[in-house]
Amino acid sequence: MQAAATALVLLLTWGGLQHLLDFITGGRTPYAYAPRWLAAYWSALLLLDPLAAVLIARRHHAGLLLAPLILLTDAAANGYAIHALDLGGPLAPIGHGVVSVVAIASTALTPRLLRPANRPA
Repeated sequence: MQAAATALVLLLTWGGLQHLLDFITGGRTPYAYAPRWLAAYWSALLLLDPLAAVLIARRHHAGLLLAPLILLTDAAANGYAIHALDLGGPLAPIGHGVVSVVAIASTALTPRLLRPANRPA
């Protein structure tokens, strides 16, 4: 189960870095093309992704609960952006599929990661 926690830390860190890159390249409003609520959500991931990664790395119970919540809502938001708003390029559905699989896997693994033998202190 340690490998799953490490994978989550790496994936959430990568996600946070992607959002940081969006802010570096796009300025204060990198998601101006999206509806406000969606832009606000994606902007919040700049902080939420690394927060969950740090909590998991420090073996806090909250990180294991926050990670699937972030990943599931990110998959839903990205799916809406790609399929309802027609945002993203031709490879966007592939990225959405990957995020969706990771979201489902993290949700499925969370109960096992939270068992007393695996639970962070």
